[in-house]
Amino acid sequence: MPLFPHLGNLRPYLVRYRGQVALGYLFVVLQSGSALTIPWLLKRGVDGIQRGAPPSFLLQTAATILAISAFSGVFLFLKRWVLIGASRLVEYDLRQDFFAHLQRLSLSFYGRHRTGDLMARATNDLNAVRDVVGPGLMYGMTTLTTVAVSLVLMLRIDPVLAAATLVPFPLMAVVVSRFAQEVHRRSVKVQDQYGVLSNAAQENIAGIRVVQGYCQEEAEGEHFARENRTYMNRSLDLIRFRALFQGSIAFLLGGGSLLLLWIGGIRVIHGGVTLGELVAFTAYLSQLTWPFIAVGWVISLVQRGEAAMQRIQRIRDEVPEIHSGPGTLLDPVRGEIRFEGVSFRYGTGAEVLHAIDLVVPAGTVLAITGRTGCGKSTLLNLLPRLYDPSAGRVLLDGIDLRELDLGGLRQAIGVVPQEPFLFSDTLSENIRFGRADAPCEDVLRAAHRAQLDDDLAGFQQGIETRVGERGVTLSGGQRQRAALARALLKDPPVLLLDDPLSSVDKSTEEALLRTLRDVAAGRTVIIVAHRVSTVRTADRIVVLDAGRIAETGTHDELIAAGGLYAELARRQALAEELKESDVLG
Repeated sequence: MPLFPHLGNLRPYLVRYRGQVALGYLFVVLQSGSALTIPWLLKRGVDGIQRGAPPSFLLQTAATILAISAFSGVFLFLKRWVLIGASRLVEYDLRQDFFAHLQRLSLSFYGRHRTGDLMARATNDLNAVRDVVGPGLMYGMTTLTTVAVSLVLMLRIDPVLAAATLVPFPLMAVVVSRFAQEVHRRSVKVQDQYGVLSNAAQENIAGIRVVQGYCQEEAEGEHFARENRTYMNRSLDLIRFRALFQGSIAFLLGGGSLLLLWIGGIRVIHGGVTLGELVAFTAYLSQLTWPFIAVGWVISLVQRGEAAMQRIQRIRDEVPEIHSGPGTLLDPVRGEIRFEGVSFRYGTGAEVLHAIDLVVPAGTVLAITGRTGCGKSTLLNLLPRLYDPSAGRVLLDGIDLRELDLGGLRQAIGVVPQEPFLFSDTLSENIRFGRADAPCEDVLRAAHRAQLDDDLAGFQQGIETRVGERGVTLSGGQRQRAALARALLKDPPVLLLDDPLSSVDKSTEEALLRTLRDVAAGRTVIIVAHRVSTVRTADRIVVLDAGRIAETGTHDELIAAGGLYAELARRQALAEELKESDVLG
């Protein structure tokens, strides 16, 4: 098994930029090689002083050292520029692939995972992986090159002194191995807690209205403080361990310096090495100090990156439950919809829909109503394949939805969800979301048909007014009408409306219903609603009860039947009468 199996998934990205990595390594070799020439020149200078060399020799040696230092500095800049730049390119590609994968995953995946944790993986975890590809790879290359060249030069000067100096290195390898396992374990705990902390922050920001409305600022602050404290403690634990790790490496390197001074001094006294060679040896050991301390830092980066990549890979290994089919829709799409023996359950829960058989002829308006929780929205979600049935099948123009290209299917369907979502952008861009190339005239026409004219007149910048996150600056009714305008602008052959008028007043509802009757011509419309006033003009009404079709017919037929629909109508009529009485009173 590979030492770092999850970081192995970065191989395709590194191969993609192998030219830059190779060029960066060339600069590493040139920078390290030039830097390691300086101790050799020091040896030559010190030995020259002992032999009584003239001042011109010393001046020449000093000038050479200065020139090589400048040369080394240039390649230090180039290696950082190339290798850190390559790491940014890898980070960009990895983030793009991660985001694209998130968009392919099914809704059921998002029901199992917290948004804040996913955000942490897409930001903090990806930064940790980039640190491995950038600084980790750069310092790792530098350390290996510096150590290899220094050892060769030290052995060339004096094998006995080199062997004595390297005595602590086997012990250092044991220390590195032991510490690396603990650094990895602590890194995983820090990364996981960061996801928990991010989710706590995201939920509180998104739900700030509820938090403030229930006066829970202090309680939520304490909850966040607990998670923040846990993150801090785990981070401090990791920092202490890293500090102990690097301190141990520094101590062992100090032991090597002590051996060098003792044995090297004896060798100089007995003529085994010259004073210049001892100075060079000391300089080479000094050159090795930072690389070996960097080993601890690089290992810490790699362990943290391995933990982060493991978390990212868990998401990348998720397989979308909804797969695109090979088939294409008829051209033009007629819009006939069939539900044949359709049942559905969320995960391993109880069935929400039970053996639904239903035909919606092309070009008709079907209304679905019933009590809260009877499965209306779930039935609607099966059409754009946000979910697939647990049993049975759904057909569009006689073709099973699972056999159709997913993008083509969803392009043919316009959806107004029960909870309309608006992006933090202008109102025009939100309406244009399903048809990015729509001219401004068409956007304004869609807004007019959605009864947004009076609202636009009150906005300082009209249709170009920016709405807050999730449309927070708009009322519930304005968000619903903006979502309706978005679907109308798309102009699809099939239109799905999930309780689109629940937040508008009665006069606006009547105006919107007239609009919907106009746009229904030539397309199939399915509208889910609780209000009888919203569904009464539909060509056909289906009443669901506990996931089953309880009744079906026109408004007049269902009222005459005296069943569940008639009961809902009576209750709503009574509620309206009581409301009017309160207003008059």
